[in-house]
Amino acid sequence: MSTPDCEVNRRKFLTTATTVGLATSLGLKIARSAENHSSDTKFIDTNISLFQWPFRRLPLDDTHTLIQKLSSLGFEQAWAGSYEGILHRDISTVNQRLSDECKRFPQLVPIGSINPTLPDWKHDLQQCFHKHQMPGIRLHPNYHGYTLEDPRLLKLLKQVSQERRFVQLAATLEDTRTQHQSVRAADVDLKPLPELAAKVPGLKLQILNAKPRPDLIDKLSQIPNIFFDTARVESTDGVPSLIQRLPEGRVMFGTHAPFLIPEAALVRVYESSILDAASLQSVLSDNATQFLAPILTTKSSPSRIRIKNHDSPQKTAVKISAGLPPSQQLEKYRIWDSYFTPSHSHPGRDGSSSLIADIERALPAIKTGRFEKLCFFPHVGIGTTRDAELEQKLKTNPEIVLKPLKRWPKLLMGMIQLNANNVPGSLDALNRWLQDGPMRGVYFPGGGPAALTCTHRNFNPLIERISELNGVIMQHTWFITGGKRSPGGSTPSELAVLAQRFPHQKFICAHSGGEWERGIRAVRDFENILVETSGFDPTAGFIEMAVRELGADRIIFGSHLPSRSLGTELCKVTAAQISDAEKRLILGTNFRNLLSPRVDN
Repeated sequence: MSTPDCEVNRRKFLTTATTVGLATSLGLKIARSAENHSSDTKFIDTNISLFQWPFRRLPLDDTHTLIQKLSSLGFEQAWAGSYEGILHRDISTVNQRLSDECKRFPQLVPIGSINPTLPDWKHDLQQCFHKHQMPGIRLHPNYHGYTLEDPRLLKLLKQVSQERRFVQLAATLEDTRTQHQSVRAADVDLKPLPELAAKVPGLKLQILNAKPRPDLIDKLSQIPNIFFDTARVESTDGVPSLIQRLPEGRVMFGTHAPFLIPEAALVRVYESSILDAASLQSVLSDNATQFLAPILTTKSSPSRIRIKNHDSPQKTAVKISAGLPPSQQLEKYRIWDSYFTPSHSHPGRDGSSSLIADIERALPAIKTGRFEKLCFFPHVGIGTTRDAELEQKLKTNPEIVLKPLKRWPKLLMGMIQLNANNVPGSLDALNRWLQDGPMRGVYFPGGGPAALTCTHRNFNPLIERISELNGVIMQHTWFITGGKRSPGGSTPSELAVLAQRFPHQKFICAHSGGEWERGIRAVRDFENILVETSGFDPTAGFIEMAVRELGADRIIFGSHLPSRSLGTELCKVTAAQISDAEKRLILGTNFRNLLSPRVDN
């Protein structure tokens, strides 16, 4: 029987030459992208899964193709669970297939699935550790029907700890808003974890796919050997913020591929320019190496994470740039961002301070992406916030609204937030800000005091006036599993009703409905509706379906910066399996054409 040491040593990443030898038509494209990362930069992905996602096919769900993609991006190792472990009840064969598949690809480390609600789960655990020589196991409490307070879980964790192996706990696999309506699984409640971990001395646990609240992170930071991955950490500076809240060495890189686009996770780590190169290397590989070290040999200290401050020398500038096309190619795309959201709900009590700070916060990512222009949605004092004092200030002091546009005149443009609950005020705002300038259109929100379902009759006079002024209309939309969470929200199907009422007016369906498979279908037959790309996880296959069903000329890029990350949003398009010409349409040309004749191309 192989020892764990021999098994993991076997799992060194294939060389680029080997990867090219595996290349298919898609693989050849992937292999060429290897030029985009430094040859001495190697990454470890602690969170991938093999085989087929149960609810749709994913572009990279074939192991050969997934390995080629990871190789092209610079990965030397990936820890692989199995999608079959989510719903299959014959866990023994699930883990056998995973082990067999990983033996075909030396860079893969198999992580077995265990379901402690099944009879004789201890047998499955022993097979993982002693038959398959797996260094750890992966748990899915929300799909397997137990909580962190279940006594069976405590028994399982104690046994894993005695074996000196690790546990990966998947907090979620998919945004609860977009799950299949017949198989809904709430995010795992992590609040009992501190008490649970205290009962298991020596427990080594990594939480996957989490978006934990700061107060929970602070509690978990006090517990030794609780680690996080980066797969669903959001905002342009989300990864550095997580690192700063935790003891050193406790954040490891993970992509959640192939469900999520792997490039997105890579870009998210470095886009803020806050982490220096050594710290990036710690997150991208060193911390994972140290995490495995006690299992393979003896325990050693984790690499120290360093956060740059204003006194950091220039020589610490980030060298890693994997996941995006070269800067020259990004410039050729002429990226115009239709959905820039600094301080989206409130610009600050003075009307602009929070807004300005958020724009500055996004500037490193904007520079990295080589954005040419960004469109944001200012409040103009017609009741779009719940702050009465702010609303009066914005209404009587238009210079406050104009402040960002005057500070960044070449970079920013605006579309005012409109309030369909206040038709007279909105009509006045249209005359003030669209007719007389400088705004280019309007944004109808999906929440807050200004939200109103877009089929309401109040929209009719507003759309008529916007059309007269050649304004662009962005309507917030979401299909949420289980139904609307805000009575004033709109779905793509409701936007289709409005678009049919005004066939000569163009509409942008913000977020493509969130649950994009339904959203794309809902607007497919309405040529005057274009879909916008931001606001949800970088789920693989979205852009490909949108291009196939709508055509690339009906898709408009949005970044949702800085609350979402550059990696999450830009990589949806740049990593999609579509032509370069189609990417140019989506990233800039379509939005510029929609703004014409109000804007000079």
